[in-house]
This record gives sequence, structure tokens and C-alpha cells, in this order.
Amino acid sequence: MLKLGIIGGGNMGAAIISRTFSKYRIALCEKDKARCAVLKRKYRIALADLKTVVTAADVIILAVKPQDIDSVLAELKKLLTPRQMVISIAAGLTTAFLEKGLGKTTRVIRTMPNMPAQIGQGITALCPGRQASAKDLQIAVKLFSHIGETIIVDEKLMDSVTAVSGSGPAYLFLFIECFLKAAEKIGLKPEAARQLVNATLLGSVNLYLKSKEPSGVLRAKVTSKGGTTQAALDYFLDNNFEKMFADAVGAAKARARQLAR
Repeated sequence: MLKLGIIGGGNMGAAIISRTFSKYRIALCEKDKARCAVLKRKYRIALADLKTVVTAADVIILAVKPQDIDSVLAELKKLLTPRQMVISIAAGLTTAFLEKGLGKTTRVIRTMPNMPAQIGQGITALCPGRQASAKDLQIAVKLFSHIGETIIVDEKLMDSVTAVSGSGPAYLFLFIECFLKAAEKIGLKPEAARQLVNATLLGSVNLYLKSKEPSGVLRAKVTSKGGTTQAALDYFLDNNFEKMFADAVGAAKARARQLAR
């Protein structure tokens, strides 16, 4: 059984643990004692200091915040052996940066999972460092398949991935917030607004996923000329909704590039 050493038990670290604790031997290093107690009680994983976790692991997953990474890399560099692989889920940290901090011969995989990983419906983009082998990438893909879909990309596209799937759930949550407020504004009670909006979102997404038709065709099928849907869509289009959305995603990509190390 593969031995995982996870450094950091935050939201994404916990999501990985929740989907893999029955499939791998997991040891966690987490400085928040209250967080440790919750994760140990829930998943019965081993808790230890950094040295113990790293020494026993076949694969080390870096799930720490980018601002904490320098000190962690410095400690890891002293402990790693050639048999071990390091997987990072930290946003903005390039494989070159990780290899520089850990040693140029370290086998590194960079990943970008997203929030739906918490329910096993996320998607994770992966790209290998210079020393990572095809087998290393295969191991990483299998590991992250437990929290959802996986996709292998060139590292130059990771900023775009961050803007689309990494930040994407927040765009949808904002849309839901606005949809609910709009429903209430036109007279629906909160309970009814929530039921109608939730069912509409879920049904529409499932229809899109199951249909062989593109989203534009499905949209046209809902839209009768001169009808209520057309009135709403015309307002969106007249106010440059498509451009605003594209500019917003572009801003996320630009920020990801600025934060990259």
C-alpha cells in the first residue's frame, strides 16, 4: 500500500484525506492542533511531525499555503531521498521553483485541484517537473482520480487552469447568489426562490452534460422569439455580459501569473 505523507490539513488537504484514507497509508503533519484532532478522529490517520511524516512516505503532498512554503521546502530538502516523489497543490508554485527549493534531482508533480474535490467531484490539472517519470505521473493521476477527474496539461497553461477550474467554482457561487437575490426581488419567498433556483441549476447542468447538443443550441431551444427568455438574454447581451465574463476570467489568469513563483 502506497504511503502518503501530507503536509497541511486545510480544506484541500482534508479533501484528499477524506477520499483516500481507506486506500493509502496516510500520515499528516499539521500545526493546528484542533484541526489535527478533528481529522484524526474522523479518518483515523496518523499524526506526526514533519520529519517523521516525510521519512515514512513514498509520496509527499505539499498542501500548505504559498506563504509558508519556503520554510517547508528548506526542511524537506534535508529529509528527501531519491525514492520519494513530491506533489504540490499550492497555487502559483512552478515546478522550477519547487525543484530549486528541494534540489534539482527531486521528482516533482505540480497540480491544481478545485473545491468540488470535497465531494469527490473536482477536477485536477497535473503537470510533471523535469525529473518526474511517466510512472510518477501515472501514480499522481491515480491518486487525484479519487477526488474527481484529472487532466494533464503543459505547465505554461497552469495560469489558465487556475482561472478556469481553480477559481471557477466561485464564479458559479456568485451567479447563484445573484440568481437567488433576483428571484426574491421579484416577489418569491426565500424558500421558494431557493427551491426553484436549485432545481433549475441542477436540471440544466445535467441536461447539458447528458445532451449531445452544444450549449448554444440548448439555449436557443429555451428561447422563443419575442418571449420572456429573449427579453432577459437581450438584456445580458446588450450589457456585454460575454465580454465582462471573459475579462473577469482574464483578470484571474493575469493575477495567477503575477503570483507565480
